[in-house]
Amino acid sequence: MRIISRYIARDIVAAIASVALILLLIILGKLFIQLLGEVLDGGLSVNMLGVVLLLGVIRYLVILLPFSLFIGIILVLSRMHKDSEINAAMAGGASSRDFIKAVIPIGIPVLVILYLLVSYISPWANRLAEVIESVTEQSMVLGQVSPGRFFELESTGWVVYAESEDVKDGTLQNVFVQRKEQGKLVVEVADRAQMQRDENLAQVFVLFDGKTIEGIPGQANYSISTYQEHRVYPPRTDFSNKADKAKYQNIRSLFSFRDASYLAEIFQRGSIIFSTLVLMLLAIPLSKVAPNSGRFSRLAVAVLIYVLYLNLVIVTCSWIKRGDSYGLMSLFCVHLVVVMATYVAYQRSIMARLKQLIALS
Repeated sequence: MRIISRYIARDIVAAIASVALILLLIILGKLFIQLLGEVLDGGLSVNMLGVVLLLGVIRYLVILLPFSLFIGIILVLSRMHKDSEINAAMAGGASSRDFIKAVIPIGIPVLVILYLLVSYISPWANRLAEVIESVTEQSMVLGQVSPGRFFELESTGWVVYAESEDVKDGTLQNVFVQRKEQGKLVVEVADRAQMQRDENLAQVFVLFDGKTIEGIPGQANYSISTYQEHRVYPPRTDFSNKADKAKYQNIRSLFSFRDASYLAEIFQRGSIIFSTLVLMLLAIPLSKVAPNSGRFSRLAVAVLIYVLYLNLVIVTCSWIKRGDSYGLMSLFCVHLVVVMATYVAYQRSIMARLKQLIALS
């Protein structure tokens, strides 16, 4: 690698680290406020806050890394264009290949990390975060029920209400529980309720002196039964029935299915890696600015291109997920347009350089 390439690569690494750090702090702040709200609502334990926060950051890295790479390259090369360092380097024999040689050694490790993230780490983090939030929420059912307030388990559709609480033993008085079971709506009304442990140390609702109303809403054939003691296990999230379960699978598992949602997930993950490579190369000609222009003059255009490209990929992948016949072709056209734009940008850069050489001669 030539000296100019090493010089550019060093500045790009510093710029990428700075952009990534700023975005990471913003993401951490946003996630912390969001998770803190869940803690206050009783959907998340304080002890699990740090773990879920870390898992959330891992999931955001899939977007953070490509954007940091793209913006970091543009910031460094735009500054060098503005300070006429690029012109001085080209006058000394440098070419576009030197800029590419400076970017590629940085981009390859980022692409490898991104591949590991989208293929294995991010699906694992998505599933683990969902499991932690669901299990924590389910294990805090009675502990978070406040007298006179409805407590809802959003992940499972349970609704729990208690009129009062015995401060001595924590027994809830006049309890109402609504849940769904095998397509039927089940309503439990009991005088008292406690959370206990069964022989396997699993948590279980124990309802005393109540009745069960079971039926299908809108139909008259419902049943009512009474009991002195009735045990109801808190709900467990069933990931096998989730419509978006494809996001929890690693890349090897995705290829073993033939469903449209899995196919869309494969193309979306592949598009993240491919788009990062294309945007990395596009950043070189896109960063060219006139010496009298601002060093951030290309930043707004770069952000617009990134957001537009990312959203078009997401939209076309959603078409594939729905089974639309034009979804795959649309995704291919989106990538083709950006690749052609990158090619045209390089050609214009080469032609502009040739015109400068002819004018100097």
